[in-house]
Amino acid sequence: MKFFDNHNHSTFSPDSVSTVEAAIRRAMELGLAGIAITDHYDIDAPSRDQEFFFDPAAQQAEIDRVVMELGGDMLKSGFQVMKGIEVGLQPGIMDKIKNFTSSYNFDTVIASIHFVDGTDPYMGTYYGDKEPFQAFSHVLEVMYETAVAYRDFDILGHYDYVARYSPYGPGCRDITMAKFGDWIEPILKFLAQEGKTFEINTKTYKNHKGYVPALDTAILRRFRELGGEALSLGSDSHNTDRIGDGFEKYAHIAKQCGFRYLVYFKERKPQYYRIEL
Repeated sequence: MKFFDNHNHSTFSPDSVSTVEAAIRRAMELGLAGIAITDHYDIDAPSRDQEFFFDPAAQQAEIDRVVMELGGDMLKSGFQVMKGIEVGLQPGIMDKIKNFTSSYNFDTVIASIHFVDGTDPYMGTYYGDKEPFQAFSHVLEVMYETAVAYRDFDILGHYDYVARYSPYGPGCRDITMAKFGDWIEPILKFLAQEGKTFEINTKTYKNHKGYVPALDTAILRRFRELGGEALSLGSDSHNTDRIGDGFEKYAHIAKQCGFRYLVYFKERKPQYYRIEL
């Protein structure tokens, strides 16, 4: 089965070392069906992270250049390249995000939480003296409020980003339906009702600080029960080694949770493809 990787960063993102061309070539080498280049755009990021934005016109011009250069090989294989963006959700900036994204034509818009209360979970500054329940539930609450306020996106990215970089011990770094259902349920219901997509971000389920966060399949099953049609697979790659990582494993999990389809986006429209495993 050939997969679409819907979440990838190039050197248009300040924390990525992969060029657009290297990412596309690697995805083709791996036999993927397509790749979306979805670079970071975080408005009003904390002061040390102000560089988390890019010029979509320049990014898209580079994508066009690579596609033209590889045109023959891509035509033979049917490989597709999508132009995308990952916007960072924060309260108070929804109008700025809407104005920005409406100025460009994207295939894929991912909405994600990166910064919370002016702090950066990746750097550890968010957690402070918070207990795990307080730290995670607050992020999920902000995620719901900002997603509803924004709405103009296709995929909700890495809902469990805050767990990925948390400093807590084993057993305290997982976001589960049993523990956080009161916050997760409204998110899933909103996505299903609006026809938006929930992401399995395979980067989360790697070793971080000596612990591998768990993907709670009860969350996926509940999304399906609420009417979620399909899931998005994203490697969240910042280098070519991660592209397509773990997709067959998580496609199996998606199928076990009742999903028949995965999805990618072209011109902001969902393109469903059957899980054939």
